[in-house]
Amino acid sequence: MSNRNLSIGRSFWLQTSYLRYQAVQELKLRTEPESFLTASPHLGRLPLSMQPLRSLGPAEPLYQERSGEHLSPLVKLTTLLHLTLGLIRYEYGSVRPFHRGAPSARCLYSTELFVLSADRSWLGEEGAYRYDPLLHALERRQEGPVWDALEDALGLSLDGAEGALVLGADCWRIARLYADFAYNLATLEAGHAIAQLNVLASRLGYATTVHERFLDRQLIELLRMNGNAQAPLAVVVLWPQGKAAPAVETERVAPQEIGTRSAVSTRFEQEIGQCAELMSMMEASRLHHREELLLTEEEAFDSVAAHEHSADPCTELTCSAQHGRMPDLVDAIKSRNSGNDSIGLAATGRPIQFAELAGLLRELAAHPDVSELASEVGVYLVAHRVTGLQSGIYQFDLSRPALCPLAVQAEAGRLIERASVVDGKFINFRSLPVAFYFTVDAERALRRHGNRGFQISQMKVGRITHYLCLLAAAHGWFARPLKSYRDAEAEAMLGLSETTKMLAYQLVMGENHTPYLEFDMGL
Repeated sequence: MSNRNLSIGRSFWLQTSYLRYQAVQELKLRTEPESFLTASPHLGRLPLSMQPLRSLGPAEPLYQERSGEHLSPLVKLTTLLHLTLGLIRYEYGSVRPFHRGAPSARCLYSTELFVLSADRSWLGEEGAYRYDPLLHALERRQEGPVWDALEDALGLSLDGAEGALVLGADCWRIARLYADFAYNLATLEAGHAIAQLNVLASRLGYATTVHERFLDRQLIELLRMNGNAQAPLAVVVLWPQGKAAPAVETERVAPQEIGTRSAVSTRFEQEIGQCAELMSMMEASRLHHREELLLTEEEAFDSVAAHEHSADPCTELTCSAQHGRMPDLVDAIKSRNSGNDSIGLAATGRPIQFAELAGLLRELAAHPDVSELASEVGVYLVAHRVTGLQSGIYQFDLSRPALCPLAVQAEAGRLIERASVVDGKFINFRSLPVAFYFTVDAERALRRHGNRGFQISQMKVGRITHYLCLLAAAHGWFARPLKSYRDAEAEAMLGLSETTKMLAYQLVMGENHTPYLEFDMGL
């Protein structure tokens, strides 16, 4: 199936909305998979250290002190894995007792982390591994050198890198509840995990490069994934800080041979086969030929095109707010709550000051990862109870940075509520100070990346959303990502109905008196 058969991507992008998920036929088979295990065989486990985690500096993502820079390579790797997808807290009696470092829809966690070592310095051996969060250990998937095989899959030289983490999706974990809509959630979730890795890696003395284009079948075989139910989504390469040379294309006659063991079929293949559109899109997104690794020529992204809807001048964000307090990054991650839908955000939000919001937005725009993301992700916000900012709809221009008004709305809280699927008794929308909306130009993404543009765009949206979540934690605010909104109503509210831009994600943010919502980043 061709990555360039764009009719598949267009259909999937348009048809797999939240409302369509609600109307989908009941799946006949809904076998519940194990929360932390996969059915793929492994070659033994390598236990990881459980020693106490060190402070990594304030939660604000731009904080530059690399307090973990001098830790051993194994301790750095252990910290990365544990704080991204490890079990950071257990709450006895909670409806969602297992709390992990990055959020997931209903804590279903389709994201898998795989480790590839460039040499023996990380683990004392070479190989490919899957991170087991329940046992806090690495499962061996391949023994011996694997680095050449990774370079072959990427079509790049990674000379000088220390290792790589591959993010994959075990789709049935989410699909059993959300059917074809699960691919939306799995790719957003992976974006959150990538952003978490980037922030943690920087504190530990690493520079990262994120690769979203690779030859899928080679990674599937290398990691012994079940390609019928699982998919590799991104490769995060770790370099010594300041030594990351730009990766260059490699000339290889043939890929290196890797182990002949293949992943076993699982009972979930039959179940996920019920999700025909998800399966079709996953297969159509895969790259099979080296020439597909290159981007097509594409016109420059017009980051200010939407500003034509407004005759009002944009407000330059020149103010710089001081943090009232800046919790340690590790403490913020460990305090993260995975959400309580019965009570959750029903607490009344308090108004926030525009000076503080402006400071948060400036910090987001200054993040080194965001300049790349801004070329493909649009950021809008609906301000409702922000002291010093008129209630209404704005577009956030990350390049300046500036807020550009699109419409004045005295009852902006009602607009947010009307565009949401979530019952108002669960989320008190009218008391929320601000809601962010993230958009992508679907047609441009498909022309540029082929069908793979869907998962690439979704992961980029997840990344920029996660940086906002961490910034909210630094300010002592809650931040709750949501995918449950009425697509048409929300896009009409933002003036996108007659464009090729589509709404991809929502993030509500604010401040209240409920302690466990303080660092709430659950989906």
